[in-house]
Amino acid sequence: MKRSDGFTLLEVMVALAIFATLSVALYSAATHVARNSAGLVERSLASWLADNRLNELRVGLLAPQMGHREERIAFAGREWLLAVEVGNAPDPRLLEVDVAVAVPGRPPVTRARLNGFIEARP
Repeated sequence: MKRSDGFTLLEVMVALAIFATLSVALYSAATHVARNSAGLVERSLASWLADNRLNELRVGLLAPQMGHREERIAFAGREWLLAVEVGNAPDPRLLEVDVAVAVPGRPPVTRARLNGFIEARP
């Protein structure tokens, strides 16, 4: 029997199986990266919002009000739920502030949380 040049059917099938497995793994990795990068953008924007609100309270642009307050705000073309909790700190000259930023939904999903202290003004 004369051997002809080329690949056998078995060799081609093994190569296709390897290629298919690698393609699925690559697609899965690319999907995971895309999903994580979208989440990273959302968490970064939420962190900026929390930082902005804490700084607005620190410099006196907003008057701190004791207790829990929530508001919906628009930022970067999205709607966010901003929750601010202001309470007494161990030092009477300070107030403790907890800022949480969430994506509105049922239930809201918190994307950033920031704690800090501001001066207690009379």
